Amino acid sequence: MKYTSASRNSQDCGASEGASQRRVLSQRELAKEKRHALYQSAKERRATDPRYLAMKEAAKVQRRALYQKVKENRKAVAADEKAKRKLEHAEAYTRRRKEADGELMKLVTWMSKTSIPQND
Repeated sequence: MKYTSASRNSQDCGASEGASQRRVLSQRELAKEKRHALYQSAKERRATDPRYLAMKEAAKVQRRALYQKVKENRKAVAADEKAKRKLEHAEAYTRRRKEADGELMKLVTWMSKTSIPQND
């Protein structure tokens, strides 16, 4: 049988706080505590390992550079689309203006022909 102090799970076995009772652990509970302890020690090692910290920093720099590249591409595409829309708008405006000018010229010539007084 395996024994451990009940400081972590003192409420589970009905002990008051501060009392260090020993209780029997099942294989599952013992494995869970060992995994947790290994996780905590690995976490502490990673927090102080210079190689791991350098790898994290390099990944951060690479991620930021990739984000900036994507951001620049997105801005370039948006600028191209805006320029294209602006050009299409200008061409449509010019076409409408030419049509309106043509209609206006027809009216002007028609009016000028009919409104010329003839002195016979």
